[in-house]
Amino acid sequence: MTGKHNSWILPGIVGLTCGLFALDLFMPLGVAIGALYAGIVLLASFSPNPRLPLLTAACATGLLILGAVAGPRVSSIPLWVGVTNASLGLVVVWISAVLLRQRHHAEIRLRQAKDELEARVAARTRELADVNHTLLREISEHVETEESLRASEHDLATSRQELRDLAARLLTVQEEERRRISRDLHDDINQRLAMLVVQAESLESSLPPSASDCSKELRSIQDRLTELSDDVRHLAYQFHPSILDDLGLTVALQRLVDECATRANLQGTFEVSPAPPTVPQTVSTCLYRIAQESLANVMKHARANKVIVSLASTADAITLTVQDDGVGFDTQQLANSHRGLGLISMAERLRLVRGTVTIDSIPHQGTRLYIKVPHAEVPV
Repeated sequence: MTGKHNSWILPGIVGLTCGLFALDLFMPLGVAIGALYAGIVLLASFSPNPRLPLLTAACATGLLILGAVAGPRVSSIPLWVGVTNASLGLVVVWISAVLLRQRHHAEIRLRQAKDELEARVAARTRELADVNHTLLREISEHVETEESLRASEHDLATSRQELRDLAARLLTVQEEERRRISRDLHDDINQRLAMLVVQAESLESSLPPSASDCSKELRSIQDRLTELSDDVRHLAYQFHPSILDDLGLTVALQRLVDECATRANLQGTFEVSPAPPTVPQTVSTCLYRIAQESLANVMKHARANKVIVSLASTADAITLTVQDDGVGFDTQQLANSHRGLGLISMAERLRLVRGTVTIDSIPHQGTRLYIKVPHAEVPV
């Protein structure tokens, strides 16, 4: 289509050039002929051939010179006027041709720059598309990973809750089983041992004086039975202190501190300020077991001279404090020691009554264990 539209340019240039040359031959001095030739050069710029304006300018130059030589002369007009007129025409023609040539080169450079820019834009667009695709894929993978992590966290939280519930049931069942074994030891086994002691005493009193050897053996059996009865009674108390059910937490803790002081040969002090109100059985058992574990640690590891156990009731909680003046330890290494396992057991017991445990210890400066069970969270 462009070739068909521009097919008239060359014939038009030839026709106009011939017409201007003929006009130049009959007009004196060729007034404005140079400007008209410049118009033909401008017309040649519409041709797809980039050299046509220069060829047209060269042709116009020759025709201008030929017209100046062969054209009519006017005697009243000096020769220099004609020469000047022709020179101006040539200047106009070649300025037009040069400007058109420069415009053509500028258009070529601009087209090249445009093509290069479009190529760069296309390449950058492809790069951005690849980056966007990669980013979308990474975002999708990240979202899937987050969803998987959330699902895993939910499953983990569910598993932890199930484990905690199981631990709670196990602790409850353990305490019930301890209570049953303690009751059986105290009410059954210990009673039978007591009856054996009575029967041995009765048998000894019925022996004749001549059976002194048998009497000594019976007294030895009585002593052993008495010792065994004391051991069974102590074992039953270790399984579950009946005093805790019969006389309450305060009396049970006092007896526990006294036993610890006697067995470890240390100064034991029990303080109550003020005495807590009626404490639910679950809380009493929890606090007693924690005090029992703490005092056992004091006897095994602390090498203390003094231990103080404090029970108190505030407006919002029941608190238990166990403090000794022993060797202490580094709390940062607590998780890797046997004490760390004991603390985990304490924390698990406290979780059942929604309590908290805080332990403070400095090497060679003693240890302080602080337990707090809120009243509002105490299950009845």
